[in-house]
Amino acid sequence: MFGDYIPREKLLGATNGSIYKLTALAAKRAMLLAGGEKSLVEKRTEKLLDIALEEIAQKKIAEPRGEKKKKAKKE
Repeated sequence: MFGDYIPREKLLGATNGSIYKLTALAAKRAMLLAGGEKSLVEKRTEKLLDIALEEIAQKKIAEPRGEKKKKAKKE
């Protein structure tokens, strides 16, 4: 599927329909791959963002759910 078109709907399912969260998730994963983490899909390209998007499309990674957001403490 690398180099092929990945339908947006397939990708947005990982982030509950949010294009912003999809962009952030893909960028964060690409940075982790750049830092040396192993790919969760067959590596057919050296483009880290393509690899990250393929991982999202194959549902290997998704936005964390159920985590509480940290609030800044008032001083």
